[in-house]
Amino acid sequence: MVKRFALISGLVAILITPLIWAQSPTQSHPFETLRGLERFNKSSTLSMHNNTEMEKTLLAIKGVKIGDNVLQQAIQLAEQGGQLGRIRGGTRSDKIKLSFYQPYEDSRLEQKVELYFDKHNGFIQQVTATYFLQDAYLSIVPIREQSLSAAVKKFGSPMTMQQAYDFSGQQNGEIDFDKFINGLQQSTQLHPLALAYLNKRNISRSSKWVKGEQDYALMHSGFDRCYLWHTNTFKQILTFCFFDKTSANPNSRGVELDLHDFPISQQITELGNPHNKPDIAL
Repeated sequence: MVKRFALISGLVAILITPLIWAQSPTQSHPFETLRGLERFNKSSTLSMHNNTEMEKTLLAIKGVKIGDNVLQQAIQLAEQGGQLGRIRGGTRSDKIKLSFYQPYEDSRLEQKVELYFDKHNGFIQQVTATYFLQDAYLSIVPIREQSLSAAVKKFGSPMTMQQAYDFSGQQNGEIDFDKFINGLQQSTQLHPLALAYLNKRNISRSSKWVKGEQDYALMHSGFDRCYLWHTNTFKQILTFCFFDKTSANPNSRGVELDLHDFPISQQITELGNPHNKPDIAL
């Protein structure tokens, strides 16, 4: 009887431990002692000069927005079943990876979610989600089509070819990226980081917009093929990218969603390093 009571007591303790954890907001999480994340406080929030900028942050990947607390969001992804990947130790770390797995045909599909954050304050500057097949010889095309459909359902239609024409001032045909960027600068106030981002995408003279699925504008940039969502005159950009079928192995690249919010990224940069020693003026 004593042994049975001890066994039941042990099982009860095991079962109620998660409940105690869930009900105790002050309880520390294992991620808080993880080298590379331990210097951050999961309750820290980004204080914006203009709160309306935070309200305009409409795009999110797996519930994560730019400007979120990296520690808090890493815990949230872990609670969704994400498996923590390797994170560099010390104060140099600026990326954390969590993976979600599911069976796919005779292989396995991995959704890798990467949170890029500033290493001084711990706020997220970029979110990237990539779908990989364990077997790179299986076609990624069905995954690409399903992922694009899911993105359109969640975020609405990406930029259309007609919108690209309107921005560039061109009326038909393919649109050179140079012409698109120049037209965009004339038609709207581009954030400097948005301009830098688009210029970085413009990697060669052959970079251009062409007509993709359902009249969506498809970006050609090297081997990259991307659809693009934007809000508030390109202050936020979300891309859905995949490799061109003529590249060495487009299946091994997978398909990728990449999220940027330029005003909030700028605000994070301006926070600087709170641990810097002040300069001595002589």
